Amino acid sequence: MANEKDFKANVAFDEIRKVLKQEGASVVKKIKGTYLFKVKNKNGQQGFWFVNVKDGDGSVEFCEKKADCTITMGDDDLLGLMTGTLNAQKAFMQGKLKITGNMGLAMKLKDLQPANPPKARL
Repeated sequence: MANEKDFKANVAFDEIRKVLKQEGASVVKKIKGTYLFKVKNKNGQQGFWFVNVKDGDGSVEFCEKKADCTITMGDDDLLGLMTGTLNAQKAFMQGKLKITGNMGLAMKLKDLQPANPPKARL
């Protein structure tokens, strides 16, 4: 079974945890939903991050749960998206980004991105 540390994108989820710790309640007020990120790494392992920005101060878990919006991406692509080096619309058009569920929530994803994202480690 895959571990969080097996994915480069783990860095992005650590940053989301920091954002939620600092301003979770206000982010939850803006977004009001849950995300499931399905990520596949270079070794073919699949990882799942459940991001709850619906209740309390929000939370991030490495697990698979039913979510309002599911985002499926490769490890490098997700890291690029969350660090601002990959344009979401371009990724979607190229088939690198798949979204199911609430598209409105997908549009609010930028509210979860850190103001000063970590440098991509590609």
